[in-house]
Amino acid sequence: MRETMSAMHMSDGIVDAPTSAVFAVVALAGLGFAAWRARAELDERAAPMAGLVAAFIFAVQMVNFPILPGVSGHLLGDALAAILAGPYVGALCVAIVLVVQALLFADGGLTALGTNITNMALLGVAVGYLAARRLLPFAPRRGGVGVVAFVAALVATICAAMGFAAEYAIGGAAGSTAGAVTWYMLGTHALIGIGEGIITAITVVAVVDARPDLVYLLRAADRTRRTPRAALSMNGFLFGFAAVAVLVAGLLSYLASSRPDGLDAVTWRGCTVVQVDGTEELRGECIARNADDHRLADSPLAGYTIDGDDRLTGVAGIFGAAAAFAALFAVVRIIRAGRSNHTGDEPVSNGAAESPEPESS
Repeated sequence: MRETMSAMHMSDGIVDAPTSAVFAVVALAGLGFAAWRARAELDERAAPMAGLVAAFIFAVQMVNFPILPGVSGHLLGDALAAILAGPYVGALCVAIVLVVQALLFADGGLTALGTNITNMALLGVAVGYLAARRLLPFAPRRGGVGVVAFVAALVATICAAMGFAAEYAIGGAAGSTAGAVTWYMLGTHALIGIGEGIITAITVVAVVDARPDLVYLLRAADRTRRTPRAALSMNGFLFGFAAVAVLVAGLLSYLASSRPDGLDAVTWRGCTVVQVDGTEELRGECIARNADDHRLADSPLAGYTIDGDDRLTGVAGIFGAAAAFAALFAVVRIIRAGRSNHTGDEPVSNGAAESPEPESS
């Protein structure tokens, strides 16, 4: 079975139960606030676009890339979601991806969902958006947006990693000191952040070239008037974006590095993996020895396979991307329905959803 592909996906048992409970409350409160604020930003285009952002992030997270001998990393998608969908809808996108991964693919502990959502969907998305919004006024047109996206993704990745370090310092399991964990997470995720920045910049520039009116960051900063007119129709863009997500999940996932990702490398420090009667065991003193087995480890899609057959990883990936799209699409529709039932109590929009759509060329 493939190694779990998760740079920030904590397993159950890495931090103690009280710490997990506290951050579960933080995650629920943060997502509730994001859903409430998202009501003012959702129009007819938002549901399919947000769903595709979630599907694309799920797909690209499957493609681990090597960063150090024996260590890999992959996209977290925090800054990407924030730039394309906004900080509130973006937080929901990343949270949905984490929930799908935990429930369907046994990736990330169930009791650790609160900590994972706090680190990635809340902290990472917020920092990524704030960094991008502050840098955008200093950026020229097309190339400058790519630089902004790169820096925002790098900063967001490091901050999300420091979120894990803080949680470990509060209630971490035995096996490593908080200081050692912090420095190792900082070093590995600075390198991961470079890869994240490159992927984010390429994706954002591609979307800007195709449909600049769908980039939340540009709309919120009133930059759509300074961008080229849309190169694709709405349907053409949505189908193209979906096709890219399917290709990444269905094909590129087979090229993913099998090395442990940044968080796994941290939790395994001090231990070695040995084969005992055909099964792998950890020997030594490390954080991972305190991790609990995932409660859904025997599910059909666990480990991004189908019944343990990693030859079908691409099929599992396509199914996961579709599940992320469907879940986020449904959440957005529910939020929009709630808005229509409270039209007299909507928060004031920042105008991001009201920008006129440029003509397609």
